[in-house]
Amino acid sequence: MTTKKLAIMAMGIVLVCGQCDPLLQIHSDSRNQEVGVEASAAGLADQFPQGVRTATISMMEESADLIQKEADEQKAEEEAEKVKAEWIALREEQAARREEVKAQAKEAAETKKRMIEAAKKKEEEEKRKIELAKERVLAADATGATYNGVRLMYSEPYEASKGHITRSNGTVRFDGNKETWYSIHEPGQTVTAVRIPGKHIAKDGTIRDKDGYICVAASQRYKRIHTTLMTSLGPAKVYDTGCSYGTIDIYTAW
Repeated sequence: MTTKKLAIMAMGIVLVCGQCDPLLQIHSDSRNQEVGVEASAAGLADQFPQGVRTATISMMEESADLIQKEADEQKAEEEAEKVKAEWIALREEQAARREEVKAQAKEAAETKKRMIEAAKKKEEEEKRKIELAKERVLAADATGATYNGVRLMYSEPYEASKGHITRSNGTVRFDGNKETWYSIHEPGQTVTAVRIPGKHIAKDGTIRDKDGYICVAASQRYKRIHTTLMTSLGPAKVYDTGCSYGTIDIYTAW
């Protein structure tokens, strides 16, 4: 039997009893069911036989218990709904926080990317500045003349050929010539090739003239004085003698 039906039956008994006893009628007000049931139960003691009184009281008590149980269940449901609402709110808050963190991470990644791109751009600009400065230096160093398409440089190194002569690699073959080198630091070389206009030491260690030609020595039967030629280190001009036929001796400060 449902709580509603039990309550109706119990209140019906109370109402019936209330017609017999004013005391019971006072407590039959449905707006205060719990108090009315207790008062009515007390009033039944003198109005009905023991069996009827016991059954009625039992039914009323059961009705009161069921009402209380439903009230407790309703309260539990309300509490559950409250907890559920709080959990949903917390979940939504966590989801919003995750989105916020993702947005912050994305923004940080984009900022890092922009910084890397800016740094790369700055590096490229710096390299370009260096290249331009180098070009200006080369242009300032250039004498304005060329030899076989090679711009003559006063001091800057020329683009050396593969396998060019070096201090450690003292003998090479280039353009049909045997190349060797001799140094101003060798005994007796301080007075050789003295008639070189604008004689100076270039950045690659070669001795050059005012126009940027590398100074070399050669047999007069092979290459006469002031003859120009190409060496593995760049354009050269004969200013000295004393070499065997077919040899080009490059003058250096090595």
